[in-house]
Amino acid sequence: MVIVQKYSRNEKKHKFLLDGLLFCYECKHKIGVRSKKNGYMFMVCNNYRRNSKLGLCTSHGFNYYTLEKKILQYIKELFLEIDRNKIEISIKNSLTKYDYKKMLEKIEGNINLLKDNIDTIHIEKINKQISKEMYDRLFNKLTWEIKQKEDKYKELQNKQKESMQDSSKEIRRIVNDFLKLENPTPELIKIIINRIEIHQDKQIDIIFNFKRLNEILEKNNCLN
Repeated sequence: MVIVQKYSRNEKKHKFLLDGLLFCYECKHKIGVRSKKNGYMFMVCNNYRRNSKLGLCTSHGFNYYTLEKKILQYIKELFLEIDRNKIEISIKNSLTKYDYKKMLEKIEGNINLLKDNIDTIHIEKINKQISKEMYDRLFNKLTWEIKQKEDKYKELQNKQKESMQDSSKEIRRIVNDFLKLENPTPELIKIIINRIEIHQDKQIDIIFNFKRLNEILEKNNCLN
C-alpha cells in the first residue's frame, strides 16, 4: 500500500518570511516549505521531493519556524553588536575602501608608466633613434592615454567618497529598521539576506547582501 502525504492546498498562498531564500547546501536546489494538516510547517529539498527515488539528495526536512526563529535571533544579535560598536559595512557588490585604494594605485602606476614612455621616446628622438613624425605620433597617443587614465582616476576618487557616505548611511538605516520592527517583513529580510543554505545535519549558512556581514559571519563560523 502506497501512502501519499497530503499537503494543504493553501500552503502556496502563505508568504513565509524566508520565502525564496532557502537553498539546499548539498545540491544547491531550492528548499520549499510544506504544511501538514496539523499545522506543522517543515522544509524539504525540492530536488529530493521531485526525485526521491533517484537518491539525488536527502529531504533536509525539519521545522521551518525553528529555523526562522533562530535566524531572526542571530540577525538581531549581530545588528545590536553593529549598533553598539558602530561597525561600518559596505553594501554587497559595491567597492570597499580597500578595493578603491587598490584600483587607484593601479591606475596611478599606469599613468607613471606612460609618463616614463614619453621620457623614453623623447630620449630616442634626441638620439635620432626615431623620427620626429614617429615621436609626435607616439607622444600624442601617450598623452591621450594619460588623460584617459587621469579622468578615470578622478572618477574613481569621487565614487570612493560617495560609496563611503552612502554605504554607511544605508546600512545604518537598514539596521535601525530591523531593530525597530517586532516582526520584520519579507521585503526587509530580502534586502538583508541573499540566500540561506541548509545542510542535511541542520547547519545553517547565511549569505548576507553586505560584504562586511559575511566577513563577520565567517569569523564566527556558521549558525547551528
